[in-house]
Amino acid sequence: MKTITTLLILNFISIIALAQTDSLPTSKPELKLEKIASSRRELLASFLLEDQAGAGHWMDSLSRLEDENYAGLIWDERWLLYYWTESYGTLLEEVSLFDRNQRNLQAWKIQAPRDSLFEWVDITMNERRFEAFSSIRKAFLNEEEKAFTTLLLEYLLRLNTNEEEWAERLQTFENRYPASQFLGFIRSVKPNLLKPSKQAFGMSGGLLVGNWRGDIERTLGTPYMLNLDFYFWTKRWNFLFDCSIGGPSLSRDLFVGNEVWPKADPTSFFTIGLGMGYDIVNTPKLRIFPSIGGGVGILKPPTPDEDEDPLPEYYDDFNFSEFHFAGAVNADIKLFTKNYKNWNLPKGSYHGIRLKFGWNGLDFGKKNDDLQGDLIYFAVNYNFFAYLAK
Repeated sequence: MKTITTLLILNFISIIALAQTDSLPTSKPELKLEKIASSRRELLASFLLEDQAGAGHWMDSLSRLEDENYAGLIWDERWLLYYWTESYGTLLEEVSLFDRNQRNLQAWKIQAPRDSLFEWVDITMNERRFEAFSSIRKAFLNEEEKAFTTLLLEYLLRLNTNEEEWAERLQTFENRYPASQFLGFIRSVKPNLLKPSKQAFGMSGGLLVGNWRGDIERTLGTPYMLNLDFYFWTKRWNFLFDCSIGGPSLSRDLFVGNEVWPKADPTSFFTIGLGMGYDIVNTPKLRIFPSIGGGVGILKPPTPDEDEDPLPEYYDDFNFSEFHFAGAVNADIKLFTKNYKNWNLPKGSYHGIRLKFGWNGLDFGKKNDDLQGDLIYFAVNYNFFAYLAK
């Protein structure tokens, strides 16, 4: 009995509010906003009372109040109300004319005063989503309309949390219905995901620590060098440009004829090379590829700065260059693989740690017996790998 009395009172209040609302002048902006706010309160009251006829009346009222400057109902709350009333025909007709431009135009309008209408509608439809999906399946709609209405409800209720899966489903709809009247909306909400091609660019840089083998071990100190590589990746193949720059000091006097490059002097040592490798392991967390190639090594006294004394002329005799073969095993530990969207790169791009264990078969020994030997090294680099988009 109390419930019936409450309903009668609320309906009576609604009738009075309707009469008062319809009598409000709308010439001034503040009065129009007041009328929109009042109509939204009545719509919320009808919604909470499960009064679909009353809700329809107030939705029509808000539609008449809306113009190019004022918004009565935001598009998403209005569409959720269409689902609540199962007004699929009205919903589909409106959505077929709605695209990104329409959304932007609505965003520029003066919005209604803040209230709880959307929150109540959103909470209710989320709680009743399974009933809503069942209603769509039973509705008098063709297959295309049912498929689109289901996708739209998932979008409005924010059930499309997996962007890759969501984009694939939208693309499937577009492929199946290439002439659909809903493609404008479909394309406006499709995530802009870059698809990875079978090609990528990368670079890494870090510290290289070496170990000499042969007579050169007694001539040069331990090399601590900056190591850089740039590479192009395609279908598991890696094509690399590699360089290392450092300057180990002399561990003993180095002679060329009667001239001497004295012990403890600094050196300028660098190598550049080209290589090719192939991924033997490529998982979401790890990539390993061996590589082989060749390079050029140069060892000479460092060039003095402008404010330093010039080197003796005979130091030109200690300018050594050579060509060598090289090999390495490279391992990428993939980090930040989920951050590719922030970098505007396709999925699969990553930052990470590159570990390199390699060999340079140096051939300085042809120029000086004290430089006979090769170099074994280990490098720890920070690596950037970026897929190219299709």
